[in-house]
Amino acid sequence: MINNQAVDCGCDEIPQVLLSTDEALEILTNSASSNSKTHLVALDDALDQILAADISSNINVPGFDNSAMDGYAINLKDEQVNALGGVKFEISDRIPAGSIGRLLEPGYAARIFTGAPVPDGANTIIMQEECELIENDLKIEIYRPISLNENIRPKGNDIKSGEVILKVGTKLRAQDIALAASVGAGEIKVFQKIKVGVFFTGDELIEPGNALKDGQIYNSNRYALVAMLKNLNCEIINLNNVEDTLDATVNALESLKEKCDLIMTTGGVSVGEEDHVKPAVQQLGELNLWRIKMKPGKPLAFGRVGDTAFIGLPGNPVSAMVTFLLFARPFIKKIQGASHYLNTTIKVEANFDWHRSKPRREFVRARLDHTTTPARANQYPKQGSEVLSSMVWADGLIEIPEKTTFKQGEILNFYPLSEMML
Repeated sequence: MINNQAVDCGCDEIPQVLLSTDEALEILTNSASSNSKTHLVALDDALDQILAADISSNINVPGFDNSAMDGYAINLKDEQVNALGGVKFEISDRIPAGSIGRLLEPGYAARIFTGAPVPDGANTIIMQEECELIENDLKIEIYRPISLNENIRPKGNDIKSGEVILKVGTKLRAQDIALAASVGAGEIKVFQKIKVGVFFTGDELIEPGNALKDGQIYNSNRYALVAMLKNLNCEIINLNNVEDTLDATVNALESLKEKCDLIMTTGGVSVGEEDHVKPAVQQLGELNLWRIKMKPGKPLAFGRVGDTAFIGLPGNPVSAMVTFLLFARPFIKKIQGASHYLNTTIKVEANFDWHRSKPRREFVRARLDHTTTPARANQYPKQGSEVLSSMVWADGLIEIPEKTTFKQGEILNFYPLSEMML
């Protein structure tokens, strides 16, 4: 899904100015128009969906004053409030959860259980461990001073009627769904899942499980891309490997453009004679090849096939994953209707020196040591864009600004993979 804003950043023979990561992200997110298709889903099917309308409560939660624990509801007389211990109360009622007790007279107690309504007349509740049953269990005696309103959950303590409890654009978690259930919402209006079409080209790509021949590699990008899209709760149309010809690539794009909100590939968008994705996209729409001042992942393609957005990720596996997380993920979250679509960072301390000032922003695969505050980030020793094992070892990306040198202890932005893979 892409709006009508022109996104011409220069390509083909025109020398390109390298975009900063901030510029590239701004262009992408400004070009994304939010999903407008909605439907109702049952609570059991709402997990990870994006809320399409505010949810307001029509009731108070709780709907009545209730007991916070098992114990005894008491109607304290004035002279019994904060009196010294040894006060006795006759038990006149028993109130389990789901039952309504009788009016409690002054100086009397009622056995009550957690969640049960506080009976009329009761003005405090004492936990059962602080009460001693006496006189054949007909009375209780309490040996400490008693205050008013102990252990009473007041009506509307959690939610008041008319209050907005969940806002449009929320990605629904288990706790959000539980909150909706607590006010009686049986169905929730959510944005429909976006459809993302993917396919992969390259005669060198072989599916795992088959024997490699000379010059061949296993197609790890396919599985990384599909898994990251599933993390974002996208509906995926996967054409798998497509014959590495212009006609086959055009046919793949044609088959996806009417069905999908976004089409994605990895690799195949350079200017080489065997790279057919670029001319195929241009034949059906438009394509802008970006060179971004970053490492890993300098090349990124963005455009449209008909009215459908297209993103082409780099071919190296680490570059493909990093550019997906930094650029495609916010784009997808915005067109899904999410109110918070940008990646978040935390501040960490670099546990290494950075000696060379570099013209590109670097996103270093790192692992945090939480034995200090702030946490220290250790970099993986091999930072090549082909070193996929670094993404398994790392728990995030540490951002090193352009033209920067520093000593160990520098405070930097850290992108947790635990957040970016959601």
